[in-house]
Amino acid sequence: MKDRMVRPGNTAQESGQLPSYLAVTQHENKLFSWWYYIASPARPAPGASFKEKEYFRRGRTGSQIIPALFIMLLISLPAAITGNNPLLLPILGGGLFALIVATILNRSGVVNLAGFIVVVTFTAYPIATIVTTPGGLEMMTLPVYGFLILPLLCAVSFLPEWWVFIVALVNIFFTLFSLTSLPQTAELNALLSIDFAGIVTPIIISQLIVSIVAYLWVHSTTQALKRADRAEEIARLEHDLALQAETSEQQQHQLEASIQKIVETHARVASGDFTARVPLTEDNVLWRVASSLNNLLSRMQHMYSVATEVQQLRYALQQAREENKRLAWKLNETLSTGKLKNASSTGKLNNRLS
Repeated sequence: MKDRMVRPGNTAQESGQLPSYLAVTQHENKLFSWWYYIASPARPAPGASFKEKEYFRRGRTGSQIIPALFIMLLISLPAAITGNNPLLLPILGGGLFALIVATILNRSGVVNLAGFIVVVTFTAYPIATIVTTPGGLEMMTLPVYGFLILPLLCAVSFLPEWWVFIVALVNIFFTLFSLTSLPQTAELNALLSIDFAGIVTPIIISQLIVSIVAYLWVHSTTQALKRADRAEEIARLEHDLALQAETSEQQQHQLEASIQKIVETHARVASGDFTARVPLTEDNVLWRVASSLNNLLSRMQHMYSVATEVQQLRYALQQAREENKRLAWKLNETLSTGKLKNASSTGKLNNRLS
């Protein structure tokens, strides 16, 4: 990692973006994209936690099975209209309404509540159909117990995987209760008295098998997604560490070069060049140090300039003093010579007069 150098083509790392092996491209089926817009929760951000991703996965999976549930209810509509059970049509209408509400909640991101409504709806739908059968349970009612598989699939799609066992227990309890306590036709009663275990056992076993298989399937998928998310997080951390190492190396090189420039500036100032400055810009780590040093050098240069001017003035003043002395000496000498001449002339004049 120490040998890694920053290359001009490494634009992804220089700009802080993720490399190509960490950029996950999401591919969606264009046929279902409009339905996902209506029924699926919003996709989480790229840096979202695994919990948020798992929440989205359950909502997306639930939105994929909702159309099948709508189709199943609509297919049952003719039987509800023409059948001999007058309560079947209100039950079907309630199921459609509950499914619409669950779709809206799922789109809003309230996945757990939407899943709970779907599971309760498709658990209550076959139960209500069985309980409200006119004349009590009959032979034609037994296939309806097969619809109790649907809430198991809904549970593992919308809710955490362990919910499937709770739903399976509810279904098993209702199966045993309905076949032992609810009113029955004579034909079904006779059949149950002859082979109760042969009728109940396949229903219970199917509940157990589907719940166990669904749990193992969803649990293994969740674990695989956790491992993939962990691997992606490790790769992301490695990328961040590599980027941090390159940034630190760049800063180290910049720091060494900046220190070298400061040392060179000190050497020039020590040689008497007060015009030297540290050429660092504001994006440099040592810019404040260089700025303070440059301000100090500017003041020293100004002081040196003033000192030079004072020295020159002193020299000029000394020259002027010496010139004044020389002129004063000459003046005194001239005056002395003039006095002697005047005295000589006066003496000669006195001699003549006498």
